[in-house]
Amino acid sequence: MFSKLLSTSRDICRQPNFVGLLGSTLSLGMAYSFFAPFISTWGTEEVGMSPTGFSLFMTCTSLCAILMGTLMGRLSDTVLVRRHVLIVAALGGTLGYLAYAFIRNPYILGLVGCTVLAISTGSFAQLFAHVREEYHKPLGGGLGVSLINSVVRVFFSFAWTVGPALGSLVLIAFGFKGLFSAAAALWGIFLLGVIFFVPRREHPPRTNQIKTDSIWRTFRRPDIVVCFVSFSVLFAAQAVNMMNLPLALVHILGGSEKDLGIVFGIGPLVEVPMMLWFGQLASRGHQLKLIRFGFLLALLYFVGLSFAQTPSHVYMLQVVSGIMVSISANVAIVFFQDLMPGQPGLATALFTNSQAAGNLLGMLSFGFLVEGFGYRGVFYACTAMTVLGIFLIMQYRQRQV
Repeated sequence: MFSKLLSTSRDICRQPNFVGLLGSTLSLGMAYSFFAPFISTWGTEEVGMSPTGFSLFMTCTSLCAILMGTLMGRLSDTVLVRRHVLIVAALGGTLGYLAYAFIRNPYILGLVGCTVLAISTGSFAQLFAHVREEYHKPLGGGLGVSLINSVVRVFFSFAWTVGPALGSLVLIAFGFKGLFSAAAALWGIFLLGVIFFVPRREHPPRTNQIKTDSIWRTFRRPDIVVCFVSFSVLFAAQAVNMMNLPLALVHILGGSEKDLGIVFGIGPLVEVPMMLWFGQLASRGHQLKLIRFGFLLALLYFVGLSFAQTPSHVYMLQVVSGIMVSISANVAIVFFQDLMPGQPGLATALFTNSQAAGNLLGMLSFGFLVEGFGYRGVFYACTAMTVLGIFLIMQYRQRQV
Protein backbone atom coordinates (compact mmCIF):
# COMPACT_ATOMS: atom_id res chain seq x y z
CA MET A 1 0.00 0.00 0.00
CA PHE A 2 2.62 2.53 1.06
CA SER A 3 4.92 1.60 -1.84
CA LYS A 4 2.11 2.55 -4.23
CA LEU A 5 1.60 5.79 -2.33
CA LEU A 6 5.32 6.52 -2.58
CA SER A 7 5.25 5.95 -6.34
CA THR A 8 2.24 8.22 -6.72
CA SER A 9 3.89 10.86 -4.53
CA ARG A 10 6.88 10.88 -6.89
CA ASP A 11 4.48 11.49 -9.79
CA ILE A 12 2.93 14.36 -7.85
CA CYS A 13 6.33 15.95 -7.23
CA ARG A 14 6.92 16.10 -10.97
CA GLN A 15 4.06 18.58 -11.34
CA PRO A 16 5.14 22.11 -12.38
CA ASN A 17 6.48 24.23 -9.48
CA PHE A 18 5.39 21.58 -6.99
CA VAL A 19 8.75 20.93 -5.29
CA GLY A 20 9.26 24.67 -4.82
CA LEU A 21 5.75 24.91 -3.38
CA LEU A 22 6.57 22.15 -0.89
CA GLY A 23 9.64 24.07 0.25
CA SER A 24 7.52 27.17 0.68
CA THR A 25 4.98 25.17 2.70
CA LEU A 26 7.73 23.84 4.94
CA SER A 27 8.91 27.40 5.57
CA LEU A 28 5.38 28.54 6.42
CA GLY A 29 4.91 25.63 8.83
CA MET A 30 8.27 26.37 10.49
CA ALA A 31 7.28 30.03 10.87
CA TYR A 32 4.09 29.06 12.69
CA SER A 33 5.83 26.42 14.82
CA PHE A 34 8.56 28.83 15.92
CA PHE A 35 6.28 31.22 17.76
CA ALA A 36 3.09 29.31 18.63
CA PRO A 37 4.50 27.29 21.58
CA PHE A 38 6.05 30.39 23.15
CA ILE A 39 3.42 33.07 22.52
CA SER A 40 1.97 32.99 26.04
CA THR A 41 5.42 33.23 27.66
CA TRP A 42 6.31 36.13 25.35
CA GLY A 43 3.08 37.98 26.15
CA THR A 44 3.18 37.61 29.93
CA GLU A 45 6.90 37.59 30.73
CA GLU A 46 8.55 39.52 27.89
CA VAL A 47 5.87 42.12 27.11
CA GLY A 48 4.51 42.22 30.68
CA MET A 49 0.81 41.61 30.01
CA SER A 50 -1.32 40.25 32.84
CA PRO A 51 -2.94 36.86 32.20
CA THR A 52 -6.27 38.64 31.71
CA GLY A 53 -4.67 41.20 29.40
CA PHE A 54 -2.99 38.47 27.36
CA SER A 55 -6.29 36.59 27.08
CA LEU A 56 -7.96 39.78 25.80
CA PHE A 57 -5.04 40.33 23.40
CA MET A 58 -5.38 36.82 21.95
CA THR A 59 -9.16 37.09 21.74
CA CYS A 60 -9.05 40.34 19.77
CA THR A 61 -6.32 39.20 17.40
CA SER A 62 -8.08 35.87 16.81
CA LEU A 63 -11.41 37.54 15.99
CA CYS A 64 -9.70 39.95 13.58
CA ALA A 65 -7.90 37.04 11.94
CA ILE A 66 -11.23 35.24 11.40
CA LEU A 67 -12.82 38.30 9.84
CA MET A 68 -9.80 39.12 7.67
CA GLY A 69 -9.38 35.50 6.54
CA THR A 70 -13.02 35.34 5.48
CA LEU A 71 -12.76 38.60 3.53
CA MET A 72 -9.52 37.55 1.85
CA GLY A 73 -11.04 34.21 0.91
CA ARG A 74 -14.03 35.88 -0.70
CA LEU A 75 -11.96 38.45 -2.61
CA SER A 76 -9.46 35.83 -3.81
CA ASP A 77 -12.32 33.88 -5.40
CA THR A 78 -13.90 36.87 -7.11
CA VAL A 79 -11.87 40.01 -7.86
CA LEU A 80 -8.28 39.53 -6.63
CA VAL A 81 -5.58 37.29 -8.12
CA ARG A 82 -4.70 34.58 -5.59
CA ARG A 83 -0.97 35.05 -6.14
CA HIS A 84 -1.30 38.70 -5.12
CA VAL A 85 -3.32 37.78 -2.02
CA LEU A 86 -0.62 35.30 -0.99
CA ILE A 87 2.11 37.89 -1.50
CA VAL A 88 0.28 40.43 0.67
CA ALA A 89 -0.37 37.80 3.37
CA ALA A 90 3.28 36.65 3.38
CA LEU A 91 4.47 40.25 3.54
CA GLY A 92 2.12 40.79 6.49
CA GLY A 93 3.69 37.86 8.33
CA THR A 94 7.21 39.12 7.67
CA LEU A 95 6.50 42.65 8.88
CA GLY A 96 4.22 41.56 11.72
CA TYR A 97 6.72 39.28 13.40
CA LEU A 98 9.50 41.80 12.98
CA ALA A 99 7.24 44.13 14.97
CA TYR A 100 6.68 41.42 17.59
CA ALA A 101 10.46 41.03 17.86
CA PHE A 102 11.23 44.64 18.78
CA ILE A 103 8.05 46.39 19.99
CA ARG A 104 7.04 45.97 23.63
CA ASN A 105 4.10 48.35 23.93
CA PRO A 106 1.00 46.12 24.37
CA TYR A 107 -1.32 48.56 22.64
CA ILE A 108 0.86 48.90 19.55
CA LEU A 109 1.31 45.12 19.49
CA GLY A 110 -2.46 44.73 19.67
CA LEU A 111 -2.83 47.06 16.69
CA VAL A 112 -0.22 45.07 14.75
CA GLY A 113 -1.90 41.77 15.66
CA CYS A 114 -5.34 42.99 14.62
CA THR A 115 -4.18 44.39 11.26
CA VAL A 116 -0.90 43.24 9.72
CA LEU A 117 -0.80 39.80 11.34
CA ALA A 118 -4.53 39.30 10.81
CA ILE A 119 -3.80 39.62 7.09
CA SER A 120 -0.99 37.05 7.35
CA THR A 121 -3.33 34.39 8.74
CA GLY A 122 -4.89 34.06 5.29
CA SER A 123 -1.69 32.43 4.01
CA PHE A 124 -2.62 28.88 5.02
CA ALA A 125 -6.09 29.00 3.47
CA GLN A 126 -4.87 30.70 0.30
CA LEU A 127 -2.01 28.22 -0.07
CA PHE A 128 -4.38 25.24 -0.06
CA ALA A 129 -6.87 27.07 -2.27
CA HIS A 130 -4.01 27.49 -4.77
CA VAL A 131 -3.25 23.77 -4.53
CA ARG A 132 -6.91 23.04 -5.26
CA GLU A 133 -6.95 25.25 -8.36
CA GLU A 134 -3.50 24.50 -9.73
CA TYR A 135 -3.38 20.72 -9.27
CA HIS A 136 -6.99 19.67 -9.76
CA LYS A 137 -6.41 17.29 -12.66
CA PRO A 138 -6.52 13.60 -11.64
CA LEU A 139 -3.37 11.50 -11.70
CA GLY A 140 -3.10 7.86 -12.58
CA GLY A 141 -5.55 5.57 -10.85
CA GLY A 142 -8.02 8.41 -10.33
CA LEU A 143 -5.91 9.98 -7.59
CA GLY A 144 -6.28 13.73 -7.59
CA VAL A 145 -6.46 16.80 -5.44
CA SER A 146 -7.08 14.97 -2.13
CA LEU A 147 -3.77 13.13 -2.34
CA ILE A 148 -1.93 16.21 -3.63
CA ASN A 149 -3.44 18.19 -0.75
CA SER A 150 -2.22 15.48 1.64
CA VAL A 151 1.36 15.69 0.34
CA VAL A 152 1.38 19.47 0.89
CA ARG A 153 -0.23 19.06 4.31
CA VAL A 154 2.40 16.50 5.31
CA PHE A 155 5.14 19.05 4.72
CA PHE A 156 3.30 21.59 6.86
CA SER A 157 2.93 18.98 9.61
CA PHE A 158 6.56 17.89 9.31
CA ALA A 159 7.59 21.45 10.15
CA TRP A 160 5.84 21.03 13.49
CA THR A 161 7.88 17.92 14.34
CA VAL A 162 11.14 19.88 14.31
CA GLY A 163 10.10 23.55 14.51
CA PRO A 164 9.32 23.86 18.25
CA ALA A 165 12.64 22.24 19.20
CA LEU A 166 14.60 24.54 16.88
CA GLY A 167 12.58 27.49 18.14
CA SER A 168 13.47 26.69 21.73
CA LEU A 169 17.17 26.60 20.81
CA VAL A 170 16.88 29.99 19.11
CA LEU A 171 15.01 31.34 22.15
CA ILE A 172 17.69 30.12 24.55
CA ALA A 173 20.50 31.56 22.42
CA PHE A 174 19.00 34.87 21.24
CA GLY A 175 15.88 35.55 23.32
CA PHE A 176 12.51 36.61 21.98
CA LYS A 177 14.03 39.19 19.63
CA GLY A 178 15.96 36.41 17.93
CA LEU A 179 12.99 34.03 17.97
CA PHE A 180 10.56 36.41 16.29
CA SER A 181 13.24 37.69 13.90
CA ALA A 182 13.80 34.08 12.82
CA ALA A 183 10.04 33.64 12.39
CA ALA A 184 9.96 36.80 10.25
CA ALA A 185 12.83 35.44 8.15
CA LEU A 186 10.88 32.21 7.56
CA TRP A 187 7.89 34.29 6.47
CA GLY A 188 10.27 36.07 4.10
CA ILE A 189 11.35 32.73 2.62
CA PHE A 190 7.69 31.83 2.17
CA LEU A 191 7.19 35.18 0.42
CA LEU A 192 10.02 34.37 -2.00
CA GLY A 193 8.50 30.94 -2.58
CA VAL A 194 5.18 32.52 -3.53
CA ILE A 195 6.92 34.95 -5.89
CA PHE A 196 8.86 32.20 -7.68
CA PHE A 197 6.53 29.19 -7.53
CA VAL A 198 2.95 30.50 -7.52
CA PRO A 199 2.05 31.62 -11.05
CA ARG A 200 -0.47 34.33 -11.79
CA ARG A 201 -3.83 32.82 -12.72
CA GLU A 202 -6.81 34.91 -13.72
CA HIS A 203 -10.21 33.75 -12.53
CA PRO A 204 -11.99 31.56 -15.08
CA PRO A 205 -15.33 32.83 -16.36
CA ARG A 206 -18.27 31.80 -14.19
CA THR A 207 -20.74 29.29 -15.55
CA ASN A 208 -24.31 28.49 -14.65
CA GLN A 209 -23.09 25.30 -12.97
CA ILE A 210 -20.86 27.24 -10.56
CA LYS A 211 -22.69 29.97 -8.69
CA THR A 212 -20.98 32.29 -6.22
CA ASP A 213 -23.24 33.34 -3.38
CA SER A 214 -22.50 36.27 -1.11
CA ILE A 215 -20.67 35.56 2.16
CA TRP A 216 -23.89 36.08 4.12
CA ARG A 217 -25.95 33.70 1.95
CA THR A 218 -23.16 31.14 1.94
CA PHE A 219 -22.88 31.09 5.72
CA ARG A 220 -26.64 30.69 6.06
CA ARG A 221 -26.66 27.41 4.16
CA PRO A 222 -27.71 24.64 6.58
CA ASP A 223 -25.07 22.18 5.35
CA ILE A 224 -22.28 24.71 5.85
CA VAL A 225 -23.58 25.74 9.28
CA VAL A 226 -23.69 22.11 10.41
CA CYS A 227 -20.16 21.39 9.18
CA PHE A 228 -18.70 24.62 10.58
CA VAL A 229 -20.22 24.18 14.04
CA SER A 230 -19.37 20.47 14.27
CA PHE A 231 -15.72 21.09 13.40
CA SER A 232 -15.54 24.13 15.68
CA VAL A 233 -16.73 21.97 18.57
CA LEU A 234 -14.18 19.27 17.71
CA PHE A 235 -11.34 21.79 17.48
CA ALA A 236 -12.45 23.35 20.77
CA ALA A 237 -12.14 19.95 22.44
CA GLN A 238 -8.68 19.51 20.93
CA ALA A 239 -7.61 22.98 22.10
CA VAL A 240 -8.81 22.35 25.65
CA ASN A 241 -7.06 18.98 25.67
CA MET A 242 -3.81 20.51 24.41
CA MET A 243 -3.76 22.79 27.46
CA ASN A 244 -5.03 20.19 29.92
CA LEU A 245 -3.06 17.07 28.96
CA PRO A 246 0.41 18.27 30.11
CA LEU A 247 -1.02 19.32 33.49
CA ALA A 248 -3.03 16.12 33.91
CA LEU A 249 -0.06 13.98 32.90
CA VAL A 250 2.09 15.50 35.65
CA HIS A 251 -0.45 16.09 38.43
CA ILE A 252 -2.76 13.06 38.27
CA LEU A 253 -0.94 10.44 36.18
CA GLY A 254 2.50 10.75 37.77
CA GLY A 255 4.30 11.69 34.57
CA SER A 256 7.45 13.74 34.02
CA GLU A 257 8.86 16.11 31.41
CA LYS A 258 10.27 13.07 29.60
CA ASP A 259 6.75 11.65 29.34
CA LEU A 260 5.53 14.96 27.91
CA GLY A 261 8.16 14.78 25.17
CA ILE A 262 7.14 11.24 24.27
CA VAL A 263 3.42 12.03 24.32
CA PHE A 264 3.69 15.00 21.99
CA GLY A 265 6.16 13.23 19.70
CA ILE A 266 3.97 10.20 18.97
CA GLY A 267 1.16 12.07 17.19
CA PRO A 268 3.23 13.67 14.39
CA LEU A 269 4.97 10.36 13.67
CA VAL A 270 1.58 8.73 13.10
CA GLU A 271 0.09 11.68 11.19
CA VAL A 272 2.60 11.79 8.31
CA PRO A 273 1.98 8.33 6.77
CA MET A 274 -1.72 8.35 7.66
CA MET A 275 -2.29 11.67 5.90
CA LEU A 276 -1.03 10.16 2.65
CA TRP A 277 -3.19 7.06 3.03
CA PHE A 278 -6.32 8.97 3.94
CA GLY A 279 -5.63 11.34 1.06
CA GLN A 280 -5.71 8.36 -1.27
CA LEU A 281 -8.98 7.11 0.21
CA ALA A 282 -10.53 10.59 0.00
CA SER A 283 -9.58 10.76 -3.68
CA ARG A 284 -11.65 7.64 -4.22
CA GLY A 285 -14.80 9.26 -2.85
CA HIS A 286 -14.73 8.33 0.84
CA GLN A 287 -14.48 11.84 2.30
CA LEU A 288 -17.64 11.91 4.39
CA LYS A 289 -17.05 8.40 5.74
CA LEU A 290 -13.54 9.41 6.76
CA ILE A 291 -14.76 12.62 8.40
CA ARG A 292 -17.31 10.74 10.50
CA PHE A 293 -14.71 8.08 11.32
CA GLY A 294 -12.40 10.86 12.53
CA PHE A 295 -15.08 12.18 14.88
CA LEU A 296 -15.61 8.67 16.29
CA LEU A 297 -11.86 8.32 16.83
CA ALA A 298 -11.91 11.61 18.74
CA LEU A 299 -14.62 10.21 20.99
CA LEU A 300 -12.58 7.04 21.58
CA TYR A 301 -9.53 9.17 22.38
CA PHE A 302 -11.22 11.40 24.97
CA VAL A 303 -13.05 8.49 26.60
CA GLY A 304 -9.69 6.72 26.85
CA LEU A 305 -8.07 9.76 28.47
CA SER A 306 -10.94 9.93 30.96
CA PHE A 307 -9.99 6.48 32.25
CA ALA A 308 -6.18 6.64 31.79
CA GLN A 309 -4.21 5.76 34.91
CA THR A 310 -0.57 5.91 33.79
CA PRO A 311 1.50 7.78 31.16
CA SER A 312 1.80 4.54 29.17
CA HIS A 313 -1.97 4.58 28.63
CA VAL A 314 -1.62 8.06 27.13
CA TYR A 315 1.16 6.80 24.83
CA MET A 316 -1.24 4.32 23.24
CA LEU A 317 -4.03 6.87 22.99
CA GLN A 318 -1.73 9.33 21.17
CA VAL A 319 -1.68 6.89 18.26
CA VAL A 320 -5.46 7.26 18.06
CA SER A 321 -5.04 11.04 18.29
CA GLY A 322 -2.53 11.03 15.43
CA ILE A 323 -4.93 9.11 13.18
CA MET A 324 -7.78 11.44 14.13
CA VAL A 325 -5.74 14.58 13.42
CA SER A 326 -4.61 13.20 10.06
CA ILE A 327 -8.29 13.31 9.07
CA SER A 328 -9.50 16.49 10.78
CA ALA A 329 -6.50 18.56 9.66
CA ASN A 330 -6.19 17.11 6.17
CA VAL A 331 -9.18 15.43 4.54
CA ALA A 332 -11.40 18.12 6.05
CA ILE A 333 -9.74 20.78 3.86
CA VAL A 334 -10.88 19.14 0.62
CA PHE A 335 -14.22 18.30 2.24
CA PHE A 336 -14.88 21.99 2.90
CA GLN A 337 -13.68 22.92 -0.58
CA ASP A 338 -16.16 20.48 -2.10
CA LEU A 339 -18.96 22.15 -0.14
CA MET A 340 -18.39 25.32 -2.16
CA PRO A 341 -17.35 24.52 -5.77
CA GLY A 342 -15.62 27.40 -7.48
CA GLN A 343 -14.82 29.14 -4.16
CA PRO A 344 -11.68 27.39 -2.82
CA GLY A 345 -10.42 30.53 -1.09
CA LEU A 346 -13.56 31.14 0.92
CA ALA A 347 -14.09 27.41 1.55
CA THR A 348 -10.58 26.91 2.93
CA ALA A 349 -10.93 30.09 4.98
CA LEU A 350 -14.13 28.61 6.41
CA PHE A 351 -12.18 25.53 7.48
CA THR A 352 -9.39 27.56 9.08
CA ASN A 353 -12.00 29.76 10.75
CA SER A 354 -13.58 26.68 12.33
CA GLN A 355 -10.15 25.94 13.80
CA ALA A 356 -9.72 29.51 14.98
CA ALA A 357 -13.21 29.59 16.51
CA GLY A 358 -12.58 26.27 18.23
CA ASN A 359 -9.21 27.42 19.58
CA LEU A 360 -10.76 30.63 20.84
CA LEU A 361 -13.60 28.75 22.55
CA GLY A 362 -11.05 26.38 24.07
CA MET A 363 -8.86 29.20 25.41
CA LEU A 364 -11.83 30.99 26.95
CA SER A 365 -13.33 27.89 28.58
CA PHE A 366 -10.24 26.02 29.79
CA GLY A 367 -9.73 27.90 33.05
CA PHE A 368 -13.39 27.59 34.04
CA LEU A 369 -13.40 23.86 33.23
CA VAL A 370 -10.28 23.14 35.29
CA GLU A 371 -11.50 25.14 38.27
CA GLY A 372 -14.95 23.59 38.12
CA PHE A 373 -14.19 19.94 37.32
CA GLY A 374 -10.47 19.27 37.79
CA TYR A 375 -8.04 17.86 35.24
CA ARG A 376 -9.87 14.56 34.73
CA GLY A 377 -13.17 16.36 34.57
CA VAL A 378 -11.82 18.35 31.62
CA PHE A 379 -11.45 15.05 29.73
CA TYR A 380 -15.15 14.39 30.44
CA ALA A 381 -15.97 17.84 29.07
CA CYS A 382 -13.95 17.10 25.91
CA THR A 383 -15.87 13.85 25.55
CA ALA A 384 -19.18 15.73 25.82
CA MET A 385 -18.07 18.27 23.19
CA THR A 386 -17.10 15.46 20.84
CA VAL A 387 -20.48 13.77 21.30
CA LEU A 388 -22.10 17.05 20.26
CA GLY A 389 -19.80 17.22 17.23
CA ILE A 390 -20.71 13.66 16.23
CA PHE A 391 -24.42 14.42 16.54
CA LEU A 392 -24.04 17.46 14.30
CA ILE A 393 -21.88 15.85 11.61
CA MET A 394 -24.33 12.95 11.43
CA GLN A 395 -27.01 15.51 10.51
CA TYR A 396 -25.04 16.63 7.46
CA ARG A 397 -26.69 15.97 4.15
CA GLN A 398 -25.03 16.74 0.85
CA ARG A 399 -26.54 19.75 -0.84
CA GLN A 400 -28.40 19.12 -4.07
CA VAL A 401 -27.30 21.58 -6.77
